[in-house]
Amino acid sequence: MGVARVSGLVLFVSGVLAVTVLLAPEVGLWRYRRASAWVSVAGAAMAGTVFVLQVVVPLTHGALLAWPQDYFLAMAHSFEAVSPYPFMWNPRWAYELGTLTPLIAAGGVFALAAGYPALRAGKWGAAIPTTVGVCAVVAYVVGAVFTAVWSWHGIPV
Repeated sequence: MGVARVSGLVLFVSGVLAVTVLLAPEVGLWRYRRASAWVSVAGAAMAGTVFVLQVVVPLTHGALLAWPQDYFLAMAHSFEAVSPYPFMWNPRWAYELGTLTPLIAAGGVFALAAGYPALRAGKWGAAIPTTVGVCAVVAYVVGAVFTAVWSWHGIPV
């Protein structure tokens, strides 16, 4: 699968899950504003933690910034194990951190979707995780677009 297709699929599935959690008839967070704010904080924390790890870990190993290309290619490779991207020249931690990339999209979407009902209820503390969620989704989309442009069928050019 191509990077663009896998990235779009991850973003779509994250959105569907977030809407399902928010609007489920029995346990929908839409009615529980306080719990919705906590889900927003948890989503923002998850997205932010994975993003910071992916930026900081290469620096601790003496490598230059590997975000976004190596991580998005590793994510696409993990969805289809027979894709042509070889990881021979990358350290193992780049592939392992790349498999966490979908958590940026999922955390950002959950922070955004769960923060909206909390903001509508007047809980202005939810503005911070909602903003982090928007930034995480934008960073994920930008990283996916750059990686899709830089790679050809999953192989860096």
